[in-house]
Amino acid sequence: MNLKLKTERLYLRPFQEKDAPFLYELNSDEEVMRYTGDFAFSTIDAAKEFAIDYVSNPQGQFASYHMGRLAVIRKEDDVFLGWNGLKYHKEAGFVDIGYRFMKKYWGKGYATESGVAVVIHAFEDHGIDALIAQAHELNYGSQLVAKKLGMTLEHRFLWDGREPARQYKIIKETYLKNLK
Repeated sequence: MNLKLKTERLYLRPFQEKDAPFLYELNSDEEVMRYTGDFAFSTIDAAKEFAIDYVSNPQGQFASYHMGRLAVIRKEDDVFLGWNGLKYHKEAGFVDIGYRFMKKYWGKGYATESGVAVVIHAFEDHGIDALIAQAHELNYGSQLVAKKLGMTLEHRFLWDGREPARQYKIIKETYLKNLK
């Protein structure tokens, strides 16, 4: 399974140990993390352990489903911008697309550009029937990216039973129509 994706300006690849300082910085930014429900890494070493485990864990997304979140790297200078990728939620029975970028790279189209590659990867390489994106009700940037990827609002829900959120969805038939 190809876990290296390319776009005009970017390439996406599995996390590497050298990504740890960037993952640490990304998850340490309160504005980036505001609507994620995730926590900052306690140390750069914790970020390094995460990066290594994410790729090598035999029960993880990569080994189990040949998918996962991927580092998004700018081609022109090999700068780590953030991540984008797929995640299979076994209990709920769906695949989602998730993305997170360093604030200094917001508004430059990187989430949408890398997201297009991930949507193609989902439907072409994995043959899934539907792709989901979930975003906090107030995370307008993530919602806009989902819409730009051809997704439509499916429903609203409470994340973890307490935070208002929206679920967007694109089905394979819509994806194929958008190719024309």
